[in-house]
Amino acid sequence: MTQALKSSPHLQGSNNITKTMAYVLLACAPAYAAATWFFGWGLTINIVLCMGAALASEALIMRIRQRSITESLSDGSALVTALLLAFTIPPGAPWWIPILGAMLAITIGKQVYGGIGLNIFNPAMVGYAALLTAFPLQMTGWQLPNVLTIDYEWFSPLSWDAFLISINLTFPFLSLTQDIGLDHEIDGFAKATPLLFHKLAAHSAIAGQWTEQASLFDRSSDVGWEWINLGFLCGGLFLLFKRIITWHIPVSLIVTVLALSFYFYQPGSEAVYGSPYLHLFGTATMIGAFFIATDPVSSPASPAGKIIYGILLGIFIYCIRVWGSYLDSIAFSVLLANGITPLLDYGLRPRIFGETPRSFWRDKLSRKGEQA
Repeated sequence: MTQALKSSPHLQGSNNITKTMAYVLLACAPAYAAATWFFGWGLTINIVLCMGAALASEALIMRIRQRSITESLSDGSALVTALLLAFTIPPGAPWWIPILGAMLAITIGKQVYGGIGLNIFNPAMVGYAALLTAFPLQMTGWQLPNVLTIDYEWFSPLSWDAFLISINLTFPFLSLTQDIGLDHEIDGFAKATPLLFHKLAAHSAIAGQWTEQASLFDRSSDVGWEWINLGFLCGGLFLLFKRIITWHIPVSLIVTVLALSFYFYQPGSEAVYGSPYLHLFGTATMIGAFFIATDPVSSPASPAGKIIYGILLGIFIYCIRVWGSYLDSIAFSVLLANGITPLLDYGLRPRIFGETPRSFWRDKLSRKGEQA
């Protein structure tokens, strides 16, 4: 009787890469539904462009590296990167914005390090940070939510006319606005996000006059930001239920942001610091906490490291968001924390079975004592 010998690990979980990525895509469905309901078809167009560019870039790199294209594309990691990037790109952005961002995310953020499991930084945030620094104007203009108005005509964001408008914004050379009775081209629809509103009010000489409006805008109910964040929250809880992620990073990040926002918040100071409600449901905190910061490759492995990682992320997010120059800070905070991940993994690595518990910092102190 012959027995097959297999190397470790001998116990394997039920989740694989493809299944995990499928759960992440499914978890984004509530936020996608809310964003489409309030902002129309622009997000869908971004997703199609990002996924197409991501898959094409992945296939090209695999062909150059002489690796299996089918195996690489079937794991779903490129689709998840493209989806998360698409959520960060404003609906109605020019067609080359999502395509360029997805190409940079896959090539520079992922494949340049060797592919899946080897990247140091979150690929989606690499693409977003590159786009935001290179094209700040295109990355901060959003279509009007709920309704679009042109020549005093109102359109539902899910109507055929609104779809033509979204297509025309992404592909302006098609001139589709003539099909809905418009005799002029549309440059775009600008609408301040909650963070942009507070940034402008905080740095304005008439900031005090905006206090009442800022308080109303904290709820973000007129633009649906709170519903999008609730969608990400529901998706994050689903990932926790399926054990795709653990609670350490999301809880420590959200608690840190909430604690800082409560500490600095004072009634009447919404235009300067923003309310705790704004920081949780009027920003990108939820997608950052559950979908971006929890990337298993670029985040720490140990529970203690994840908690410290989440706390640092919360501090970075609040500081850059309130005192920095950018509207939101998830991308830059995650990239900064990604650089600290190797140190956290080295200093807080779990004990190997059979070895005496030890710590990097304890070993360092003991060596100094021996030298003395």
